[in-house]
Amino acid sequence: MNYLAKSLAVPALVGMLGLSTASQAMVVSEGFELGSGIFDSGEVTLVAGDYSLDLEAFTFGPAGPFIFGITNAMESFQVSVAEFGSASTFFSTVGGVFNFLVGGSAGPGTIYEASINTAPVPLPSSILMLGTAAAAMFSIGRRKIKNGASS
Repeated sequence: MNYLAKSLAVPALVGMLGLSTASQAMVVSEGFELGSGIFDSGEVTLVAGDYSLDLEAFTFGPAGPFIFGITNAMESFQVSVAEFGSASTFFSTVGGVFNFLVGGSAGPGTIYEASINTAPVPLPSSILMLGTAAAAMFSIGRRKIKNGASS
């Protein structure tokens, strides 16, 4: 049982470290457009925090620019793509209900996606030190078992 607990400790630590830097994406609008104008609009609610506003637009012909923006009574943020590709901008908000707008000059067969992503949480150095200490304890424990078994 002791060996099982030790052998599962390192994968569990690695899994927790991986989850601590994950970010969550909220796709606000996506689709396939054939003409110019407003593609989509609506409302999105954000809590206070750090986010990125992301826009991707791909087309088979001449097109652009494309724009994605959010606004409420106190704040406004936007990102744009000149012709095709992707662009992001980071922002901090006090939160609230935002109106969003996605639009542009779409060429034949334009595919787009507008999303809001939470900014990844940086990993504190204390977690890295804890992981290093746990790995050292695991390796020292294995050495003791090997030395005890061979005597």
